[in-house]
Amino acid sequence: MAKLELQNLRKEYNPKTVPIKDISLDVEDGEFMTFIGPSGCGKSTLLRLIAGLETPTKGRVVISGQTVNGVPPGDRNIAMVFQSYALYPHMTVEENISASLRIRKTSSDEIRKRIDDVIIKLDLDRALLERKPGQLSGGQRQRVAVARALVREPEVFLLDEPLSNLDALLREQVRAELKQLFKSQNKPVVYVTHDQTEAMTLSTRIALLYEGVLQQLDTPYQIYTYPANSFVASFMGSPQMNLLTLSCQENYAILGNFKLKMPDLRKKPRQIIMGVRPENVRIAKQGDEQTIKGNVFLVEDMGKEKLISVRVQGSDGSEGKTIRALLAADNYWDGEEDTVTLTLPEKTMHWFDVESGDRLTHHS
Repeated sequence: MAKLELQNLRKEYNPKTVPIKDISLDVEDGEFMTFIGPSGCGKSTLLRLIAGLETPTKGRVVISGQTVNGVPPGDRNIAMVFQSYALYPHMTVEENISASLRIRKTSSDEIRKRIDDVIIKLDLDRALLERKPGQLSGGQRQRVAVARALVREPEVFLLDEPLSNLDALLREQVRAELKQLFKSQNKPVVYVTHDQTEAMTLSTRIALLYEGVLQQLDTPYQIYTYPANSFVASFMGSPQMNLLTLSCQENYAILGNFKLKMPDLRKKPRQIIMGVRPENVRIAKQGDEQTIKGNVFLVEDMGKEKLISVRVQGSDGSEGKTIRALLAADNYWDGEEDTVTLTLPEKTMHWFDVESGDRLTHHS
């Protein structure tokens, strides 16, 4: 059984440039792990450490129980799919797919067998085998790059933003194909992306990074529903979670002239960050508790839904706070400055510490 382990990995280029800071995690057989985070968070550096393209300053990379820190990339039994596809332009598709096997002096019969198997899995037209990369579409080149990785039958697959060069419709199609394909391989898969839709739909678990630090490692559901801190809450989800810094009075957070019930906390803060996702904010009905009132100042029509921005006036007459709600498209608005009453269901609200950003409540 293959298993990838990262043990206390750190990468320093100099004392002020530390893209990876003490990261530890495991990727099991059949697991699809996605590294995600904003530009410069360290996700690509982490992938390069696994591949052997970078050397860790501290810590170990372990594949199938063997430390591979000093092992060259070509000897690690990994396969990598790059953002640019990295196909040899002077070779045919068949030569590109089989290049690594020919270097390893694999027999012609075995090469032919593996190529036949992989073009069926990837729905590659056999007529494409004699073409060169310049004669292929972006989607075809992407499939060839994946085919080249699959024929190696490696212990670990590494994918570095392989869909970023495809248009939106093709990206959605190929994303679904990749999920099924790698599920059947039953090997550890590490996938790097900045696209949260890819991370949510493809992953068994997500590792969310920021400034070289692992912010949360969990399933897509847990990361979305129970973000570990305000950064995770703001990064995962589109539209972005409403995050408002509010003053506190006893067990309530103050939003304009309205009081929002806070969870029971050991220490009562003076301020708190309240979070609620736009899809959990709804138009209030009679009998609803925890309602707020404000003026609609922006309506964004998203087809099946409308995203409305509502300004809640400050209790002292100040500009107030903005909260966004994602509502069904059949909600009709006469225009801006309509007054609307919204409800914030208590069970859907998140609470974070103002200074650390850490989550203040835990799920059972």
